[in-house]
Amino acid sequence: MESWEVTGADSALTFSLRHIVVRQIIGHFRKWGALLVLDQDDLSRSRLTGWVDLASIDTGATERDEQIRSSEFFNVAHFAVAEFRSDAIFPIAGQRFLVRGQLVLHGVAQLMELTVTPGPTHGEGDSARATYEVQATIDRQAFGLHWNQDLDAGGVVVGDRIEIQARVRAKRVPNDAAELFAR
Repeated sequence: MESWEVTGADSALTFSLRHIVVRQIIGHFRKWGALLVLDQDDLSRSRLTGWVDLASIDTGATERDEQIRSSEFFNVAHFAVAEFRSDAIFPIAGQRFLVRGQLVLHGVAQLMELTVTPGPTHGEGDSARATYEVQATIDRQAFGLHWNQDLDAGGVVVGDRIEIQARVRAKRVPNDAAELFAR
């Protein structure tokens, strides 16, 4: 068993979605993290947990970020954190993995699938570092994030499909440290 900690300080969690006015909104979260407990011999014993501080959203537009934090979208006063917990990790083609689990966002739990592509690992023991590329797509409507605005010409301002990407740098932590992250 190996335990790997991911911190937002060493990694990047970004998202994008269609916006009819500016074509696309691209943003990131400044505060987030994850823990991967990996059993290379038996992936069924592996698990991934992660969290995102929703107030740490940054789309490069202060007014838009405030609206996203408001009760119209995330409602961070009541739902400050999004959490992911894996149910299963499967190998798929091309040295990639499918991580299936529950994402709790805005008080709603929904199935989410992550595609994870491992990168290089450097170092040994507790000084080891590993890199991963992660991709996922969610439908914001499934999480009760319904705000939108109809356009006079038809259609709506904000798309429902959110593309999520993470460039992860994980550091190896002692296995007993993994218990600190288990909730």
